[in-house]
Amino acid sequence: MTININTQEQNYKNPSNGAIIGGCIAGLAVSAAIAKAPTRLVNSVLIPKMGKICDSLSADEFSKVEKAVINTVSDSGLKAKGVSIVKATAENANEVFQIIKKEVYKSLKYLPIPKKFKDMIASGYLDMFVSGKNACYASASKKIVMPEKKLGLALFHEAGHAMNDNLSKFGKILQRSRSMSLLFLPITAISLFKTKKAPGEEPKGGLDKATTFVKNNAGKLAFATFLPTLLEEGLATLKGYKFANKFLSPELAKKVFKTNAFGFLTYLAASVSAGLGVYIGTKSKDTVASRKIATENNNV
Repeated sequence: MTININTQEQNYKNPSNGAIIGGCIAGLAVSAAIAKAPTRLVNSVLIPKMGKICDSLSADEFSKVEKAVINTVSDSGLKAKGVSIVKATAENANEVFQIIKKEVYKSLKYLPIPKKFKDMIASGYLDMFVSGKNACYASASKKIVMPEKKLGLALFHEAGHAMNDNLSKFGKILQRSRSMSLLFLPITAISLFKTKKAPGEEPKGGLDKATTFVKNNAGKLAFATFLPTLLEEGLATLKGYKFANKFLSPELAKKVFKTNAFGFLTYLAASVSAGLGVYIGTKSKDTVASRKIATENNNV
């Protein structure tokens, strides 16, 4: 006697190669578009606001700011640690270039980037400093690079970075942890190139479990890689403002706070958009290419 039994076995069907490629392209495009969105906000709103506040300083006010920054370096203990201020001008461009070059080489020492491109990066920064469009604290040389006028109010923030690096263990740890942002790249790659599990499908093995966790939490993890940077930037702003409040009039100190608050928002906008870009990019990719449940009828 023959007995016919209908059974249903749940299998999982992989997306086609075309769907995978198309999904990855779509996910990358969406992720990149969202990640670039803050560029418009920064260039059209935040940086102009910072520049407008700094440009509003009279020659006398800028002189007071400059003197207050020098007093900050001395009073905070930075001078005793070997930190000094260098003005970025056309006359000492070569000195500033060497400072920036040393900083760039230090920051990129683990990346296989040719010397020629590192020098190009340093030259780009030099132009910004000499033209008054940027200021920085170069930890490799212990120098606060001061533009002649435009971003003078940001110098307290740079002094705050110097304090983190030289006067605070926690601040130093945060500075060293800023490189965590490099993890953004593998997180993005895993989230976009790994195929989403079908409903009810469980990961197999340790590596599959780990990459599945990364994919399922890619947006949060991508944002988290920027947290040390955000915390260090915020801490530098608060420390710098403390001394601005000590050495400047309330009106000028308020301008310092506003300038550095806008500067912090540039980092926050970039971090949020990066995490959001990865999250939506991953969803876009999974919409195009994901594993599906395939039901088959078997006769025994």
